[in-house]
Amino acid sequence: MTTIYFDESGNTGRQLADLDQPLFILGSCDFSAEECEQLLRPLRSKQAAEIHFKKLRKSGRGQDRIIELFQSDLVSPERFKAQVFHKRFMLLTKVIDDLLEPLLYYQFDFNLYENGQNIALSNMLFTCLPLAVGDACFDQFLSIYYDMCGEKSEEAITAFYEHLEVMKEAAAQSTLPMEWELEVLSMTSVIVRDALEDLPKSTFNPAIPAFFSLCVEWGRQHARFDAICDDSEPLERQADFFTAIAELEEQAEEQQVMGFGNAQIELPLRLNTLAFSASHDSDGIQLTDVLTSALSYYYTKRQKGETDDEFFMKLDSLGFLHDFVSGCVWPTTDVTPESLGRAGDEGGHNPANAFADFMMRRDRQA
Repeated sequence: MTTIYFDESGNTGRQLADLDQPLFILGSCDFSAEECEQLLRPLRSKQAAEIHFKKLRKSGRGQDRIIELFQSDLVSPERFKAQVFHKRFMLLTKVIDDLLEPLLYYQFDFNLYENGQNIALSNMLFTCLPLAVGDACFDQFLSIYYDMCGEKSEEAITAFYEHLEVMKEAAAQSTLPMEWELEVLSMTSVIVRDALEDLPKSTFNPAIPAFFSLCVEWGRQHARFDAICDDSEPLERQADFFTAIAELEEQAEEQQVMGFGNAQIELPLRLNTLAFSASHDSDGIQLTDVLTSALSYYYTKRQKGETDDEFFMKLDSLGFLHDFVSGCVWPTTDVTPESLGRAGDEGGHNPANAFADFMMRRDRQA
């Protein structure tokens, strides 16, 4: 049975609302024990039995060893896969999916998922709202929404919609007025309490959709596989959830394709068993940590514009790090169905809904 190792970088207590760590990345690999030993051997030192990216990147020699690791013939997109999440953008997509979509669907019979309009709107708002109201006001909007979903109190709801009024005033003074878009967001006040009641506790944990998506990817290569995750707190505190994912295989006898175009997934997952391991006990976890953390370092420096960093330039010179990203939640300038890969999706399929429905049914049964 193939074993897939998972490790994350960039997850924190506040998860999406922690703007100090702008990205979350979950990496995974299917190297055998022998291959892990072969790849890690040049990285080992007599001073420390366990290998950590943080220690390696502090020296030029350690950085070069990481570059050589990526240059190995064994390390390919078929053997190492990662999901990358832009936290601020994901938080905005949650506003659209959790508040605006149900308002438009139930109040106006409008399917926002048709032809990927939800993604197009998220891309547009992520680009334009900060220009209209200012970066600080936009970031506060995301933070207040995060707090409202966690507290679900009348005070938190009031604070969110009062901030929308502040944003309207700011936008009215802008050369890029967006009063109409902000007014539509304000209209969600009529459904917000029902929407908050339906939100699962794990709604803001990017590790969950990342793990789910990677399991779908690995299921396209392996008939069945076991998963071993790093036992770091952000992942292990979702152990019950991940175990429930493994139980999805009981939901259907045959593989079912759900979604449309580039948003298709196959259920049930090919996941067989799930376990957690300390990194010092697993070469697979240590190897995944180094590869994932290097990707995180690269994309974080790129996102912050710190491209003159010496190690960033070494990683960038490889020229193929993007190939390891099997999927991402990242803002783009794409707003047409064609550019989003959703042209012809007249039904507005959203494969994540099947996943969310499963989780809500499970929460109600608990």
